[in-house]
Order: sequence, then structure tokens, then C-alpha cells
Amino acid sequence: MPTNTSDTHRRWKRQPTKTPIRLVLKAGDINVDSAATIIDISLGGMGVKTPLPLVPGEWVGVIVKGEFRDAIPAHAVWVREDESSHWTFAGLEFLNTSGA
Repeated sequence: MPTNTSDTHRRWKRQPTKTPIRLVLKAGDINVDSAATIIDISLGGMGVKTPLPLVPGEWVGVIVKGEFRDAIPAHAVWVREDESSHWTFAGLEFLNTSGA
């Protein structure tokens, strides 16, 4: 019997990376995280590591340090907190993309 892996259900292949980013959250007061890191990325989204707590469905702006001035709109699809390090790992899906 074949084993289901997370890659089996993905629309786009993800590439591992360790790119520093800033995350902007609009929940109540605006929070900015300058310590976030992309851990993998695809055409449709990215996995991130951040000290900020995220909630599935929450809007997140992604700013690649030194690359873009405007935030790339995304929303959190899944969120997991590492209890030992208190880092949040999340899957973000880009918004308003046409698959390009």
C-alpha cells in the first residue's frame, strides 16, 4: 500500500530555503516580525518559522528583506507551535495569485 506524503497533495513542488523575511499581521494592532524565515517556498505559498502566534485563516503580509517594498498578501493555512522553542511554524498561501 503506498504511503501518502504531504508532497502527494501539493499543487506545486516546494523548494527548501532559509530566507529571512518580515511578516506583517493586521490582527487588532499591527504586529511586525523581523525574525521570521521562509523554510520552503512554491508558486502558491511558503512554509515559515516565526516567533509570532498565527491563526489559521489569518491575513499575513510577507516582505522579503531587501527585495520588495510592498507586502505580498497571504493567509495562514495551517499553524503549529513548537512547544520546546516556542517558534510558530505555518503554511502560508499567497492571495490573488493566478498560478504564475
